[in-house]
Amino acid sequence: MKPCLRVSAVFEKLLEAPRVQGELRDFEEWFRRYGEHILAYEESKLVVRTAWLARVMLDEGYKLFPDRQGELKDYVASLLRDKLVELGVDPRRVTRGELHGTRSDVLDVIFKVYPNVQQTERPSVANILREELTPRTAQRAPVTVYHVARVESSRLKPLLALALTLLLSSVLIFLLSR
Repeated sequence: MKPCLRVSAVFEKLLEAPRVQGELRDFEEWFRRYGEHILAYEESKLVVRTAWLARVMLDEGYKLFPDRQGELKDYVASLLRDKLVELGVDPRRVTRGELHGTRSDVLDVIFKVYPNVQQTERPSVANILREELTPRTAQRAPVTVYHVARVESSRLKPLLALALTLLLSSVLIFLLSR
């Protein structure tokens, strides 16, 4: 779904915007530093970061091309997909992302960039509270408390302290008597 060459040439002005250049540079540096870890353990962070970059690019693009929003979304999606491939990411393999609260135009771009992405499942606060407040039906095993007498250790500490005090006192007397 790459935009045609003529459309790409029209939107090249978007890449000249200082904010877009800065965000692209930051994205590349971030990915080069943390990319292996992110792809292995936290791919949803890649989706969030890509969504932020898409948002910045769309905002700048809306200012430059107010009447070409559909084509702009296609161009931004294509550009981001190409950037990810350039960084060694297969966008089709990314499957999890945090998408709550993301603008609909940014979601359009994200779903074009990552065709297999789905919202990361997270329990709602209401479900967590419901689980905590409902009584458990399974009975727990009775708790057995064992009383361990600590007579030996409680008598040993003062004796050790006394012995250490006597030893240090005799060393001190010996050194001072010289």
